[in-house]
Amino acid sequence: MTEKLHVKHRETARVLLYSPKRTFLLLKTHFDPEVGLPPRWLTPGGGIDKGETVKIAAVRELAEETGLLLRETDLELPVLVTSGRWDWADGKSFHTYTDTIFELQVEEFEPNTSGFTQDEYRDVLEYRWWALEDLLASNEPLGPHQLRKYIQERFQ
Repeated sequence: MTEKLHVKHRETARVLLYSPKRTFLLLKTHFDPEVGLPPRWLTPGGGIDKGETVKIAAVRELAEETGLLLRETDLELPVLVTSGRWDWADGKSFHTYTDTIFELQVEEFEPNTSGFTQDEYRDVLEYRWWALEDLLASNEPLGPHQLRKYIQERFQ
């Protein structure tokens, strides 16, 4: 058996946005083109740029992907730090990740995507406020791998 190639490790900062009605804003996104896996639903967020703290990255990514403007102080401590691995469709490669997720209760709103980067315009297929019951009952892939279990334990 051939050993798989570890292509990269990605650290991200994410924000689980939820409403008082227990709905959750998630974005359905492609993986990077070379990964070749089907899309999955994610919390808003993304890569941490050089020199950024995790909170600064979360605030920046939230503004880019939803238009929601926050200060670092609007976020408390992370609620979930999780690592995992995605095996690529080529059967030869994989990448690892560490996602740091914050939580923020907000009223439902229509995301403003005018701050998307070029990659986000390519990769984000749709966004949706998911009802808790619908999300937990769906077979839709979620990322990170532990997100469904966290939401179930925290909100059900």
